[in-house]
Amino acid sequence: MAGVFSLDLGRAAARKADRFYLAYGSNLSLERMKSRCPDAVAFGTAVIPGYRLLFKKSRTGSYATIEQDANCCVPALVYKISELDEALLDRYEGYPRYYYKRKFRLSVTRLDSGRRMKEKKMCMAYVMREERTLGEPGLEYFRLLDDGYSTWGFDTDILDKGLADSIGNEAAEKYIGLYLNG
Repeated sequence: MAGVFSLDLGRAAARKADRFYLAYGSNLSLERMKSRCPDAVAFGTAVIPGYRLLFKKSRTGSYATIEQDANCCVPALVYKISELDEALLDRYEGYPRYYYKRKFRLSVTRLDSGRRMKEKKMCMAYVMREERTLGEPGLEYFRLLDDGYSTWGFDTDILDKGLADSIGNEAAEKYIGLYLNG
């Protein structure tokens, strides 16, 4: 069986955080990410240019994804992850059935120094398959993303626009009203 079960966890290389992963959804939460990926370390932030945030339906609800749009950008938390972490994320994200992987070469601003790295880094993100339909995220899930945006200093207008682009402006206004009052 492929994936996490085929890894030789005795190999030190499988546990070395040696690749970059872009979190733009629930993995903005350090606590959640640590429970999913034991070797992951929050490393920096980046912006994914030419993409917009959306919410699409999956088997268990509607979740964040990104889609090409030349006029938008999506902020992301950059983690350094291990081979094991990536295999665990593959399983958690429903790769390859619901999400596929997309690589981006991005400027990364380090969390420890606040400085942008001189060289762009190759980073991987999970993108929900385009044929999935747009949907309304659960309030608890939306709160998790809103908390992540606030924690990392991301522009919450991007999150609100992603909601409006997914469910329409009028429905998004009602949703935000419920969110703020709940």
